[in-house]
Amino acid sequence: MIIVDNNILSTFAKIGRLDVLFRLFPQRQIAIVPAVYNELRFGIRKGHVQLEDVMEMVEKKSIRLITLTEAEIFLKPTLPVSFDEGELESVAACKFRKITLLTNERSVKNWCVKEDIKYADLPDLLRACWRSEVMYKKEVKTLIEEIEEKDNITFKSKEEIFKD
Repeated sequence: MIIVDNNILSTFAKIGRLDVLFRLFPQRQIAIVPAVYNELRFGIRKGHVQLEDVMEMVEKKSIRLITLTEAEIFLKPTLPVSFDEGELESVAACKFRKITLLTNERSVKNWCVKEDIKYADLPDLLRACWRSEVMYKKEVKTLIEEIEEKDNITFKSKEEIFKD
């Protein structure tokens, strides 16, 4: 299993490429925590209709909605106060289950490093696309352009994504 934060799901939903996550992790269940589910619902109510694709995948169980254990719930108040609810639940679940978190939030990534929690961010995922031969480099470059245009993300070091 791999847990995905709202920011990664939103990015791939905005460019209509949620399939990339499934192609990258064909042997692993992609999951979200309840707070991320709520964040996605809130985003749809605010007019981000592209998130409906994610919700459809949750309803069809392509993306699994997990429940937190008691231990994970008790861990949340000990985590950084700067984390939003989705980040708190995602990190708690990853810590206890010893699974990977997909997030693009810098403070969450830094905390994961400190706490020895595996994570991958957007550049890691894009690099993995061509390194694992899920996509050609040219296709990844197109993805990057779409993400920059539709999600207003600027990649500071694109060359790192394509470094051998």
